[in-house]
Amino acid sequence: MVSRRGSARSAGASARAAARAVWRDASLHRSPNAGWPEAAIAGALGLKLAGPRVYGDTLIDDAFMGAGRREADAADIKRALRLYGLACVIQAMALAGVAATLLAFPVRY
Repeated sequence: MVSRRGSARSAGASARAAARAVWRDASLHRSPNAGWPEAAIAGALGLKLAGPRVYGDTLIDDAFMGAGRREADAADIKRALRLYGLACVIQAMALAGVAATLLAFPVRY
């Protein structure tokens, strides 16, 4: 039996919804780089991030990232942090795998 502790599912996240949001929304972000992670986390957590908002007296008319709830609460922040931690662990494991492969099969010139 596989433990659900530390899994994306225990973080209350949906990989399918994240992929859908990235595909649909990432290119609509004003930043060519920030749209990808913002859309992914919005989709994974069932939130709607960015969008039109006011800073001081200035209306910012940005596209929404994600199609879920507009309001995030403390539980959403906890879920986002768990998902971020899981992503960091996966990235570290992938980098360790690449390093192990490079050490096992050194390139000779």
